[in-house]
Amino acid sequence: MFSPIFCLLTPPDLGLKAIAFSLHSLSNLHYSSALQASLVRLRNNFNLQYSRREMEGFNALRLRMGRSPKRFPASPQALLDQYQRHSGLRPISPIVDLYNQWSLNSGLSIGAHDLRRLQLPASLTLTQGGEVFHALGSNTSQLLPTGEYAYLDAQGQVLCRMEYRQCEATALHANSDSALFIVQGHPDTDPQYLQRIAADLKADLMSCCASCVA
Repeated sequence: MFSPIFCLLTPPDLGLKAIAFSLHSLSNLHYSSALQASLVRLRNNFNLQYSRREMEGFNALRLRMGRSPKRFPASPQALLDQYQRHSGLRPISPIVDLYNQWSLNSGLSIGAHDLRRLQLPASLTLTQGGEVFHALGSNTSQLLPTGEYAYLDAQGQVLCRMEYRQCEATALHANSDSALFIVQGHPDTDPQYLQRIAADLKADLMSCCASCVA
């Protein structure tokens, strides 16, 4: 399930499941015809009840960590809320739009980080307290409390707080051409389902967002 680019360091009884993979020679500049076709297919296949059912375990995980599901929604829940408010997801960029739609459809948390802005391996671990976190879209940094789970790179940079918010520094931009992708579930996620979604997402990214795709 894992590779040298990623380490799962949370206690086994927490039940977190995640798969990470890296891709290179990507293009985040243009919406290729292959990408547009894939987005149409995913949108047409979206099933609200299925997605909601697959993400249910994130709320239980929040409560176990002493965090409010409403204040700290898991990323697929936030996408579902956006979808219900606007009847669709807000377009951001080719790669982000593709994995966001995969996250919405699957009910799993999916994120990506610019490989040029982090140091591997990344790890999913519990915070010790005092880690500096600058959330995407925020003007200020904050210190994380003890006992949350978070993604850190090899230098201790916080990449993502729970699966709630990723950091500003490693967000994908138009010139991003290599990325670390993380697909994460919760204790109730079927490991085979997690593996299948990660494999299908990887294949879709390679088909639709490679720099040579027209």
